[in-house]
Amino acid sequence: MAKRPYPNHDDFMASCNAVACQRLLNRRIVEVRYLNPDECRRLMWDCTSVALVLDNGTTVCAARDAEGNDAGALHGVLKSGEEFVLPELNL
Repeated sequence: MAKRPYPNHDDFMASCNAVACQRLLNRRIVEVRYLNPDECRRLMWDCTSVALVLDNGTTVCAARDAEGNDAGALHGVLKSGEEFVLPELNL
């Protein structure tokens, strides 16, 4: 049996948090838009999702799952507690 790369779930979560911080922490969002049809075709998606473009040129978008099987909705909660959704849209 192959050895698990992380001894437990907490270690796995810590590793994922470290990667997320490395990629996103202290970045500034400079553009918000939906992916265009050409970008969706390259991803082989039938829908489009919100894209956040960061100050270092990184683009982040919502996908249905970790494998990138089509676009996903972006859920948020305002400081006031109000929830919002930026939905995936059919092309």
